[in-house]
Amino acid sequence: MRRILSIVLPVLLLMTGCAGPGGTTDGQRNRDGGGHMTEGSGATPVQAGYVLSEPVYPEFPQRPQVPENLSGVSWEDYSQACERYADALAALRGDSAGLTEGYWRILNAFASKSAPLVLMEGTGENAIYSPLSLWSALALLAQCAEGDSRQQLLDAMEVERVDALQDQVEHIWRALYTDDGQSALVLANSIWLNQNLEGSYVQETLDTLAQKYYAGAYAVPMGTDAADRAVTNWVDRQTNGLIGGDSPVVQTRPDVLALLASSLYYKAAWQDAFQQEGTVEDIFTDASRQEKQVDFMCRTEDANFIRRDGYQAARLGTCLGEMVFVLPDEGLSPESLLKEPDFLSRLEFYGDAATWGTVRWSVPKFDISSDLDLKTALVALGVTDLLDPDRADLSLLTDLDAYLSDARQLARVKVDEEGVEAAAVTILSVKDSAAMAQPTEVCVMDLDRPFLFVIRTEDVPLFVGIVNQV
Repeated sequence: MRRILSIVLPVLLLMTGCAGPGGTTDGQRNRDGGGHMTEGSGATPVQAGYVLSEPVYPEFPQRPQVPENLSGVSWEDYSQACERYADALAALRGDSAGLTEGYWRILNAFASKSAPLVLMEGTGENAIYSPLSLWSALALLAQCAEGDSRQQLLDAMEVERVDALQDQVEHIWRALYTDDGQSALVLANSIWLNQNLEGSYVQETLDTLAQKYYAGAYAVPMGTDAADRAVTNWVDRQTNGLIGGDSPVVQTRPDVLALLASSLYYKAAWQDAFQQEGTVEDIFTDASRQEKQVDFMCRTEDANFIRRDGYQAARLGTCLGEMVFVLPDEGLSPESLLKEPDFLSRLEFYGDAATWGTVRWSVPKFDISSDLDLKTALVALGVTDLLDPDRADLSLLTDLDAYLSDARQLARVKVDEEGVEAAAVTILSVKDSAAMAQPTEVCVMDLDRPFLFVIRTEDVPLFVGIVNQV
């Protein structure tokens, strides 16, 4: 593979790789002193023989716990610990202390453009979409593409040059990364190569993916259970077990040249937790008008909310942002709201857009998953050449004729009295277009029993017959 084994990764600040997501409070994950997952953490690491390189996280500063005893001494210690935490966090983030308005607009524009394309089909099934996970995966793919194939990706992401995209990736990942022992927001990238195709990969691109996109690199025997399990273990580890586990996230084939995977893990407690005694059982009516008894978390608070034609919306703060809930008017589907081009950007809870008042919350506890095919959305975003074996240009990844054969996103969200846990992984499959013409299965036409035949001219059936005996 042009000696992929020679990839050398610098120890980068803010890297995802062998260190899986942390910030959990359920005791299932343990860490050593350097931010790495330790054995017994609950997720299986990728088999060592498959690892070409892995990025490394520095130790993320741990947020101090509020002391139970609020005496003068304990409170003073806590205040000093908070100051040390703030200084360590500032040193970690450096110039990426937060998202500037420009970077915020980049991500929100992509979300507003892509979310309706992914979610508007309205099948009545649960659907979860992570714009940031897809954005990260397309950034990886843009580095591998050339010519019109790359330009279509850049246009979809509204960026002029690939080097500008590299800057965006670095800043956004540094600004968002959190793993402080109480909350977590972890992005991870990886590229999976076919062990059987030595000499077909471009080393320079692999180095760039490692250094600029924080992507781990692995070589696996595509088309085997071992390869599927290796990718699944990586996803399981990066999403803290929310996705993966016993169910394979992908089923590879021997003609797969590479997989690009971009995961996102988020966990945060509510700023004000729901009380267990406030949870009551009530009826939830689904999209098909079927009723089901579920647990609803209830409380009342004074806060800003939005009320417009077609819906009302309010938000619950978390220790790492907020969760916005949008309730459509009776008779309207959630998908129909997305037809409004600037729907997501108008969910603003300040100024004239919002109303101050009393919000009576009744939120069902839920744990939902989805598996989305993204190819239709990519076409609508203008990414067409990469999906066409005759037009795709992935020459910066491989010297073989390759195309984007599959684009999927798996996601899961859990909501309970304590807070929110969510994960997504976008998996892009790259195949060898030349392998399409090669038969992968054998068809034995042994006409030793009754059979049918058709005689045609210019595709017009002239005769259709059944032979029961000869």
